[in-house]
Amino acid sequence: MPIKRVVKNNATYLYLTEEVYDPEKKRGKTVVKKTLGVEEPAAPLNSMTEEFAVVWAENRTLGNAVPFSDRVTGQFPPENNGHGVILPCDIVECGKFRNGKLRWWCRTHQVHWGTKADIQQASESEEGAIRCSNATQPMNYVKNPLILNPDDYAGGIGIWAALPTAINTTVYPDLANVEVHVHVRPEPRGKKTIDANFPAIVIRSTDHTPLFANVSIKRVVIASPSALAYLEALINNLPLGTLYCNRCNHPHLDLGDFAKNPHKKHFCGNCGSDSNWSSEAIVSSPIKELADKLNGNLMFVRSDRKLDLRDYADCQFKIWASTPAILWTSELSQEIGIHVHVYRSDKKIIDNTFGDVTWTDGTKLERENLLSQMLQKCRQQKAPSV
Repeated sequence: MPIKRVVKNNATYLYLTEEVYDPEKKRGKTVVKKTLGVEEPAAPLNSMTEEFAVVWAENRTLGNAVPFSDRVTGQFPPENNGHGVILPCDIVECGKFRNGKLRWWCRTHQVHWGTKADIQQASESEEGAIRCSNATQPMNYVKNPLILNPDDYAGGIGIWAALPTAINTTVYPDLANVEVHVHVRPEPRGKKTIDANFPAIVIRSTDHTPLFANVSIKRVVIASPSALAYLEALINNLPLGTLYCNRCNHPHLDLGDFAKNPHKKHFCGNCGSDSNWSSEAIVSSPIKELADKLNGNLMFVRSDRKLDLRDYADCQFKIWASTPAILWTSELSQEIGIHVHVYRSDKKIIDNTFGDVTWTDGTKLERENLLSQMLQKCRQQKAPSV
């Protein structure tokens, strides 16, 4: 049943309607079946704030992979980043059921709206608000995220999915969740001015350097779920592409199990359309188009450095398998190996990538085994709770 919106005195009233045939006038007409109430956000208006922010949910597309606005309205915690923001629903038409009736999709919370239970709940709520079943789901957020313009970094941008360690003998904890690691060099072969982890970042295009075939898209969010999904597709040699929705022209992002299993039929998280087909089975991600547009040197070289940790018996270690960058605009080759931090007391004395690492018992560390341990830790991590 379609929803009719009527604006009165700065309030939007919602009505559930139905098309019926009028035998006297011999034509169809719209009749109101039920008054649903006033359209309101999922929280009282006086608790809503507007922030320059990016927001995402674990393993959900959210439509924020390519945001159409920098400003986000919601209930934001006071911290600059974390978990717990509540966003209002954004319910849009998403085609029709087989019986011809309209379907509705909440692109904020990634769920269909309009089942009998949904309508009953909306009509009986005290505020009369139209909310989807995921309306109270807390989400991850970053206020004032790092924004990178590739034109500003002639020395290159490197972006990785930052994973927990494979081995950690230090008192320093592992990452609680996957993050996005960033290197930037303003000058070719110059010093890095950023070498840090972020929950999410934004890559912005310019008129000089459009990043997408859809030139209206000026920015793409790389958040931890999309970074991890893209990395796993890379290391498993899955076919990657960027599929645009044939209904709203929004680039599609596969996450979770959909990013592990290439497929032809894709569900748009922005408009709810399920009629998108790729010519071949792929994993779709906007990052693929970014990489095709911006990637520099695609060569990989294995590190020729050697490290024997038996020489550091009084030290502690953090060890990772190196992983391919999900975005690499540098003219330099990427280095493959085992990345090691060695600490003596509170001082880091080694921070480098090695092709050959001997563990304290004399065995050789294998990069593939370390990578498997890191990915296993990611699978064991749970979404934060509030």
